[in-house]
Amino acid sequence: MIRYIFIAILLSIVNCQLSIVHCQTPMQLLDEAAAKATSGGHLDIAFTVHLADGDMQGRIEVQGNRFVLLTPGMQTWFDGKTQWTYAEVNEEVSVTEPTLEELQAINPYAWISLYQQGYDLKFAETAVPNVRKVIMTSNVAREEMQSIVLLLHQTELYPVRISMASRAGLDVVVIDVDEYNVYQQPLPDGHFTFKPSDHPGVEVIDLR
Repeated sequence: MIRYIFIAILLSIVNCQLSIVHCQTPMQLLDEAAAKATSGGHLDIAFTVHLADGDMQGRIEVQGNRFVLLTPGMQTWFDGKTQWTYAEVNEEVSVTEPTLEELQAINPYAWISLYQQGYDLKFAETAVPNVRKVIMTSNVAREEMQSIVLLLHQTELYPVRISMASRAGLDVVVIDVDEYNVYQQPLPDGHFTFKPSDHPGVEVIDLR
């Protein structure tokens, strides 16, 4: 009997080594995904946002908690504290110090700073091949993002789709990752700040 128990334990360990991702908890999987997304270098990601009134394509460069976001008619820089938002239509740049909730609304990678606090995590089945599905459900009623569903590439651990539902439950945003590039070379600090010399004549409105 002891021999059979030992063999059963040994087989379970072997199976776990052969398919390590399936032996992880959701927290461990997201820890690993977040570590890959934030360790060294920077990310360059092209994405499509699916909204009720149509689709919008964009691109974001992420390095740690800083990013540069490009969407049609708008560019946003965030250096970890200050945010500059340039609107082409009126040639204005708004300067703010956004809250975490405000960052969640514009940064597709906000989940990196959210999953460790205030969210219950669980795996879910998906028909999409070669991905793991993690559902993040807020346990804080006042949290703006009540539910986030992540589809992560099974081996590379980058998100292939991010779905977010707001507090009211009416606004559902789906983001598909069209292109995901990892570069080991970090970008200079100035890359994440607005440079007036690149946009001469633009009005700067300081809302801090």
